[in-house]
Amino acid sequence: MSQIDTTEKLQDTLESGNSLFALCGLGVAGIAMLGWIGALAWMAWRLAGWLLF
Repeated sequence: MSQIDTTEKLQDTLESGNSLFALCGLGVAGIAMLGWIGALAWMAWRLAGWLLF
């Protein structure tokens, strides 16, 4: 029984590290996505200004 408990504790520790790494990755991906949305919105704004004026 003690060997199973030790294995479960080790897996819990590894999963918490992986989830932190995944959370950081999601944060970076979210910032990159916002950057792309901002760039596309800026280009659309410039295009609309060029077409209308």
